[in-house]
Parts: sequence; C-alpha cells; structure tokens
Amino acid sequence: MSQINVVSHVGRDIIQSAQLFRTPEAAVWEYVVNSLQYVDPGVVPHVQVTVDAPGKSITIQDNGSGMDRADLQHFFTMHGENHQRRLGTPGRGKFGTGKSAAFGIGSDLTVSTTKNGKRQRVKVTRQAINASDGTSVPVHIVESDVDANGDPSGTTVVIGGISVRLAKEPIVALIERHLSAFQGSPVVAVNGRVCEIVRPTASITRDFRPTTDQAALIGDVKLTVKAASAPLENIHRGVQITIATDNLVAVETAGVDTKEYGKYLFGHIDCPELDNATYDPVAAYTNDRSMKLNPAHPVVQALIPFIGASLEQVRQELVEEGRIAKADADRKRLKETTDKIEQILNADLKDFRERVEGLGNNVRRRTLLDGKAGGREEHPTDKVVDPEGDETGRRGGIGGDNVDEPTPNPEPTPRGPGAPGSADPGGENASPAATKDTSGDEIIAPAGAGHSRLRGGLVIDYDHYGADYDRYRWAQDERKIIINLDHPVVKAAKELPDDEASYRRLIWEIAFTAYAVALADLQFERDPALASSDATYEIREALRRVWANAGALYAV
Repeated sequence: MSQINVVSHVGRDIIQSAQLFRTPEAAVWEYVVNSLQYVDPGVVPHVQVTVDAPGKSITIQDNGSGMDRADLQHFFTMHGENHQRRLGTPGRGKFGTGKSAAFGIGSDLTVSTTKNGKRQRVKVTRQAINASDGTSVPVHIVESDVDANGDPSGTTVVIGGISVRLAKEPIVALIERHLSAFQGSPVVAVNGRVCEIVRPTASITRDFRPTTDQAALIGDVKLTVKAASAPLENIHRGVQITIATDNLVAVETAGVDTKEYGKYLFGHIDCPELDNATYDPVAAYTNDRSMKLNPAHPVVQALIPFIGASLEQVRQELVEEGRIAKADADRKRLKETTDKIEQILNADLKDFRERVEGLGNNVRRRTLLDGKAGGREEHPTDKVVDPEGDETGRRGGIGGDNVDEPTPNPEPTPRGPGAPGSADPGGENASPAATKDTSGDEIIAPAGAGHSRLRGGLVIDYDHYGADYDRYRWAQDERKIIINLDHPVVKAAKELPDDEASYRRLIWEIAFTAYAVALADLQFERDPALASSDATYEIREALRRVWANAGALYAV
C-alpha cells in the first residue's frame, strides 16, 4: 500500500498568507521590522520608505547586514524560522510569512541586497505564483554575487504593481506605534519625514507583579502601567506586550479603555512565556499582525486578567483624582453664584432679626440658628446667667436677641455629616442634636458656654456626602449650608450637557429651602404653640422674600 503524504501548493500558500497584509501599512511594516532587526553590531538602523503613488510602488531601503545567496534562499522559504530564532533568541519571524506581504497589495516583489561586498538582485511576480505547479515558485535572478563596488551592506525591497490606494499618513502612524516599543533609537523615514518615536508622558507610573498562581503561568514578570495627563490616541493606548527586546507582539487594554479615564492608560510588559513551546500548537498570538492575543492560550488566560486588574487599579486612582478636581472646579464655577446667594440670604436674615428683636422671652430654648435643631420642652440649662448674676434669655448666634452685624467670617474646614448624638444636626432629615452629661441627662449647651461666639453671616459651600445623604447639611456651628454634590438630583443636574443654568437654579433652590426651613424652625422654637399652618406660612414667606430678590442671580 503506497504512502499518503500531506503536501502544500506553494503558490496558493503564498497568496493565502498574503491576505494578512491587505493594507500598505501592514505590508511596509513587515519589511521595515526586518530591516530594524538585522543590522551589524554597533550600527544604528536607518530605514528609508518611499511611497510612489503615481508609480504604484513602495520602496524600503535599509543599512542592515544584507543577505547572501544562502540567506536569500532562506528568506524565500515559506514559514521558515528566522536566523535569530534558530539561535534561541526570541523575536519576530516566528511564522515566516514576510515574503508574502508584498502580494497582499501588489503584483511583484524585487529584492536587491548587498553583503560582504557582493550584491544579489531577485524578483518574484504574481504571474509566476499563479503559474506555479504547486511544488515551488521560481524566483527570477537578476544579479548574483555581483561586485558591489564598495557599496555598504543593506537591502532594498520594492513592491510594485500596487492595486490599493496609497497614502503616507497611515504608514507613518503604524510605524510610529511600533517604534514606541523599541528600546533603541532607530531612524525610519517615509518620503523624507522621519517617524517620531512617540512615548506618552506619564503623570502616574505604577509597577505590578503577578500573584503566585499567575506567575506559575506568565513568569515572574513586571508590568508597568502609566497614566497620561490627557486621553491618548488609539495607537498609544493599552499595554504593549513584547517577547524580548524590540519584539512587540500584542497590545492589550483588557476592556478598561471603554471606562472612564481608561483612554489615559498605557504601559509595557515583557512576557517570554508567550513563546514557550510547551503550549504548541496553540499560538499565543497569530500571524495576522492584529496585535491581539489568543484567549485560548494558557499563558494568555492568566496574562489578560493580570493586565486588566492592574489597569483598573490605576484607573480608579484617576477617577478619585478626577472627583476631587471636579469638586474644586464646581466650587470655582459656582463661586459667583454662591456669593450672590449669600448676599441675598444674609440681607434677609438681617431684616428678619430686626423684625423679631422685640419678641424674645426671658427664658427660651436655643434654636436651630442659635446652634440647636429640634426640641420643644424647656430645660433649666436654657437659662444663661450674665456676669451680674441675672438670668436672661439673650442668646448669641444667628437669629438670637444679642447679635452682631454680619462681618467677614473665615470658612472652617467642612466636616462630614452629623452623626447621631453629635452636636451637628446635619441635613434635611437630621435628628435633634443633644449630648449627655455624666448623669445621663440630655442637655443643650447655652450659647457662649464651651465654645466661642460666632460672628458673621451664612455661608454656602459644597462637599461629597454620598448618594444616601440629604441634599444639604446645615452646619450650625459654622453657619454653613453645605450642598451635597453626590445627591442623585444634584449629580444628575450637574451632568446635563450644556445646561449650566439648570444646575445653578437647583443650587439656588436647595440653599433657599434650607434657609427657609431654618427660619421656620426658629419661629417654632420661639413659640411652641405656633400652629403648623403658621410654620408653613413662615416657610412660604421666607421663600417668597429670597426669590423676590433672586433676579441678580440670572446675571451670573
């Protein structure tokens, strides 16, 4: 019984491999990277690319080590492993399809190369490939071992008969993307324009090491993740993955680039285990030059989660920094508005104090604006003894009977939301403030007892208290209405596109509401018998007054 062998049709094999290089930039890079890799020791690679659109050709010329006749034979061996890989050095050339690249966009390939003073020139055409019987494709020898007349070593590749549109910019962009992964400083020019080795400037740099389980597959590698100060162009995003120096095989974002600040991230990792023959025939990356890893490969299955978790950690740093910066920007952007709100409220407060000045009782409870929220029953500690020994109900603080005119007041550092049992009543639904004495009785400290008397008027400020907190917090000791930027309504208004007026008006409404409720509570504290309808009236009246004076806000 005769033996059956697996055979290949060489011509069809070339054409099939050529389909991986359907764009000029992909084909050009295939030859440029060969030029960068094969140079004599101590030589800085120089590659000149000439795009001739009218002539429908591209020329790639280098100062590399060149090829002799034996090297050319190896170059034209389909799927042949390159010389560096045969010597055990990881690098490109794993798939040996470079000689096919020209036929993804053109009809002929000419190679002129000089080595050791001898020049070789050969040509392969699409016509010869199509006419092949399948066993081989003839390479036309134009020159063989011709004296180079002192010409330096190097290779010139010409792709002719190009049938696709030629443009310089996409070629430059792809070359620059790959050059950013090179450690040296190779020089590549396209039609005289030197390609820049663009490495984004990092505002944050973090190094990561894999876990023990991850390291068992990907090795004890180091991943460096960086964040730029602005969103990056697509060609600069993601982690560049190399196998040995200057051998970029993939770029991975792990999906983080679709999230907030994800487009700021880039980095590098060298992972030799991707080239570990133990996992053959499953390839870690394919020969389609897509810069994508194969998720079916065991090393890749550990590498991508490692990269993704590391990118996410840095992204969260950016999110937090952005939140703080945005809060500062919000304060600045609303400063003029809040200044005018403060003017309106403090003017109304001054008028209110003048109107109620004669209504004070000799003994009364402290009020919200005095520094106490809620509470209805009198307590002996509500009486204040003056230096002469007389009991009096005169109070300091906003709304009291003994109040100074508003004066500039330094802004204390905003505090967090009031905790139960603290002296900070908090926001709209906060509990009454009370402290316990050593005997367990609740007491309210009189004005001026245990703290200095505050001066000045109301202040509007902002802070982040979380989505579950009220829209505002009344910081009684600081005389501040602090608006919660995390409240769902405030956050939604802030994120409305091109609707600054709506956002500002919501801030006015919150500040005015906080003020009106505070004044109503003051009235109720002065007269516990006040009917609920009267309290509602006080709120309506306060809102009517401040909104009547709010016209100036629209000039902001």
